[in-house]
Amino acid sequence: MQAFWSTIAIGDEGHPAWYFGVQEVWADTNENVGIIVRNPIDRFRSMVAHRPERTLEEHLASPVYGPLPRGNFVRYFRFEDQLNAAAEWLGLPTPLPREDATDPALKPSLTPEQEARVREMYADDVALWESLQ
Repeated sequence: MQAFWSTIAIGDEGHPAWYFGVQEVWADTNENVGIIVRNPIDRFRSMVAHRPERTLEEHLASPVYGPLPRGNFVRYFRFEDQLNAAAEWLGLPTPLPREDATDPALKPSLTPEQEARVREMYADDVALWESLQ
């Protein structure tokens, strides 16, 4: 993102996702709007790694990120393997540079019980992500 928006400071309030109200319902008015969908378990683990001031249990009790917005989006892109397709759709040059990937060692391993809690918190996101496979 910084390659295309050099002044952005990626943090909670500076991240574009911060400005997208997750409680918003789109009522089929989102013509020409796409959304990038990431594996919700991986998204949660990255969220925890990026906020080490909170324990895993605190993240499970009150996650920083809410679920994805609901809507009848015109295009869905998988974060894992369709970011360049999203960039092309937006008219951006490709390939996109890969920057700021979280060190896998910083991402917590989840017990089966913890993963079940994450799947429950993000049930709609899990269903959407699985439908795109």
